[in-house]
Amino acid sequence: MSPIRSIAPILLFAAAPHAHANEALEILESNKTPQQPPLIEGAPATSGDAVAIYPDYVWPKWQTRTFDPVWARAVLFADESNPWVQHVAMTGFFEWQAAFGHAEVDAAPNVDLDSTRTRRARLGARIRAFHNTDIEASGEIAGDSNHDGIERLQARTEYLPDAGVTYGKFRPRFTAEYRQEPEFSPYPDRAMLVNMIAPHTTLGVHFDYQRNGWDYGIGWFSGDSDSNIPSLRGDGILALNLGHTIVGMEGDTLTQTRWHLDYLHNFDAGRSNSLPRYNAAGRTSANGGQPVANNPAFRHLFSTGFTLEQERFSFLGDFMVAKGETTAWGLALSPTWWAVPGWLKVVGRYHYAASGDPGALVTTMGASADPLFDSSPFFTGDEYHSFYLGANAHLYQNRMVLMSGLENVILKDEAGAGFNSEAWIWHTGVKTSF
Repeated sequence: MSPIRSIAPILLFAAAPHAHANEALEILESNKTPQQPPLIEGAPATSGDAVAIYPDYVWPKWQTRTFDPVWARAVLFADESNPWVQHVAMTGFFEWQAAFGHAEVDAAPNVDLDSTRTRRARLGARIRAFHNTDIEASGEIAGDSNHDGIERLQARTEYLPDAGVTYGKFRPRFTAEYRQEPEFSPYPDRAMLVNMIAPHTTLGVHFDYQRNGWDYGIGWFSGDSDSNIPSLRGDGILALNLGHTIVGMEGDTLTQTRWHLDYLHNFDAGRSNSLPRYNAAGRTSANGGQPVANNPAFRHLFSTGFTLEQERFSFLGDFMVAKGETTAWGLALSPTWWAVPGWLKVVGRYHYAASGDPGALVTTMGASADPLFDSSPFFTGDEYHSFYLGANAHLYQNRMVLMSGLENVILKDEAGAGFNSEAWIWHTGVKTSF
């Protein structure tokens, strides 16, 4: 294995029409979409980001011998000599989650958090065309009106060797964790504050440029949200991104570090349907029956932090601030470690969020910590702590993973009516993707 793979714009597929199973899998594993460039293990790199390299021993041989031919069937067509379409492959992602526990609420009844759900079920395709354009389409079929329709419909065209433009329906680049594809996340869900303040998938255009380890981005996104195709509603969101990747060797160990700085300006403020992503109008909190703050009109959003990869160890650190009619801030510290390389990964995360306004923090607990998908109880407060420790069994690389872990959530409501809450939650689930 080469110590450092080249840093390149998206190259989704690169196999011959009758590629060997391992070669076809390299096509599927290589890269994904340009708006998700984290270095967390398993996440594919994108333009301007180094590809995480791992020793040959990471994936057990039985995994590759047994499952490679199955996953290789996702590649439907590959012909580099074709001037119009070079590669076509199917994509899919299935995620099932379960949570067991309860929340103890001061001066109010306890809240049962036992729940199970199909969190995500997606089917789509990736196409490489004209030798410079990568197209990705994905449909969500998991369930209710907030969670079905066209999840992604985007293309990226490389107009210079180190520059490209992404257009269509996709997620704005914001925080290292929100950039990361959910199929490669080692946690049951994103950090609470990320889910609360990150914008919805919507129509947009984003220009990126990379040079000497630095990557730059600027984009505009609609203020509308729709499960299928949003409109170009409102004045929209301006996105500015800056990042720097360092790849180096310490002895025989490859270390990759990426620092990022993201800024979003919401021109629509409280009129936006895409920022924040959730709509809790008419809902009351499970901790005390308080009205849930809806559309808190965040106008300025900042995120900075770094990701690190080093053989068995990885780390993600993010600091976030959202300002507008209310202000919320927080950080996430997320380490992972291969206890048994290729088989068993130990994962942990500490997440903190706070606000000076009563009820400004909105979260759900149970099989989903995302208020966009409101089948779990809503909780509100002004200070949030989450401690998670779990282990993931990798049955086939990062494509088939069993997850389990214990989470302790402390949500304070000192600026509000005083309905402090604490929950112990056992999470388990499975992720499969191709």
